Amino acid sequence: MKTGVMRFSALGDIAASLPVLRAFERKPLIITSPVGRELLKDEFDDFILLEDKSFLSMLRVVAKIKRARLDILVDLQSNDRSRFLTSLSKKVYNSRSVDTSGSVTEIFYKIARQSGCVGEMDLSFEKKSGNYIVLNTGSSPKWLSKRPPFGKWREISEVLYERYGLDFVLTGDSSEREYIEELSGHLVGNSENIAGETDIQGLKKVLAGAFLTVSTDSASMHISAACKTPTIGIFGATSWIRSAPFGPWSTVVYDRRLYPDGKPPSSSMDRIGNYYDNIDIVEALDRIKDYI
Repeated sequence: MKTGVMRFSALGDIAASLPVLRAFERKPLIITSPVGRELLKDEFDDFILLEDKSFLSMLRVVAKIKRARLDILVDLQSNDRSRFLTSLSKKVYNSRSVDTSGSVTEIFYKIARQSGCVGEMDLSFEKKSGNYIVLNTGSSPKWLSKRPPFGKWREISEVLYERYGLDFVLTGDSSEREYIEELSGHLVGNSENIAGETDIQGLKKVLAGAFLTVSTDSASMHISAACKTPTIGIFGATSWIRSAPFGPWSTVVYDRRLYPDGKPPSSSMDRIGNYYDNIDIVEALDRIKDYI
């Protein structure tokens, strides 16, 4: 039985789908964006690429899907564009008939389970022997609200350095390098800024080899968790329920004074605010102590 899986769009969402893609009994054909292929090409072999959002690109993908003669197509995108792309396919499974509560990875898994082609997601774990901690401190220029202030990162680094005595590797893209370089001067311990110096596969290897990752709500957070690296997601302006990193080796931390009922904001907030004043990294470390 030939199976295809569709997920393009943001790199973080593609990374969040990785535990689900691995759960397919046979490696599926992946319908994704060029950035998705870059993330997945070390684990999967067959791809159809949606090069851009133009109508011509969409028509090309429809033709390629038709030629692939898929028996089943699992649509993890589940929007109007993906429904157009899957309109000529035989059996299509999407989010229309599943409960869409929970994290994005949980939602993707519910969609995929409808196909009967997936087993359980892999929750096995071996402790990491890495000799560095990744701090992914940045965010895209659109989401400056996801960035805790320098003082909070200093506090986090102080706790981590006192506990583990490891160097920090600071990740991000080239547009964040100057910001991250400035931030590094506020950290306790030794740090290396590699923002903009790795491609996606290189970033994946850095995150997979880390002892621990502490990250803003980002693609790096989801990639780290998918690589089974203990991961702490720092949240405030976005939902820690929907965007929670995968696995029992991962957890989230948010300001419990600002959100005393534990409910995240109803919608993501792009306005910069004091979302991180009272987050406690010790609380998060204690929750995943069995994995670090």
